[in-house]
Amino acid sequence: MLRTWIIEHLGPDTDPDWNPATLAADTLAAFTFDLDQAGALSQGWHERPIEQIRELRDHKNLTAHLECLIGHLQPGPNTDLLAAWIEVRIHLP
Repeated sequence: MLRTWIIEHLGPDTDPDWNPATLAADTLAAFTFDLDQAGALSQGWHERPIEQIRELRDHKNLTAHLECLIGHLQPGPNTDLLAAWIEVRIHLP
C-alpha cells in the first residue's frame, strides 16, 4: 500500500520501488493461488480449512491497492490480469 500511495500522491518514477509496472509484477509474483484457483476457492470459503482461509485473506490483502494502481498502468496482459483480480477480490474472505 505504501508504494501505491507514493505513486498515487507523488507520481510514478523509473525507480523500481515507485514504478507502477514493477509493483504490478511484484504483486502478481506474490500470489500463491492463480486467479482461477482463488475464484474457485472463494466459493464457500467459510467451509474451508483455516489455513486456506488465511491464504485467501492474504490474497485479499495483497490486492487492496489494485484499484489505485491500475490507473497508472499501460494496457497489457498484467493490467488485464490485475483487473480480473479486482473482480475476484470482492469474493475473498
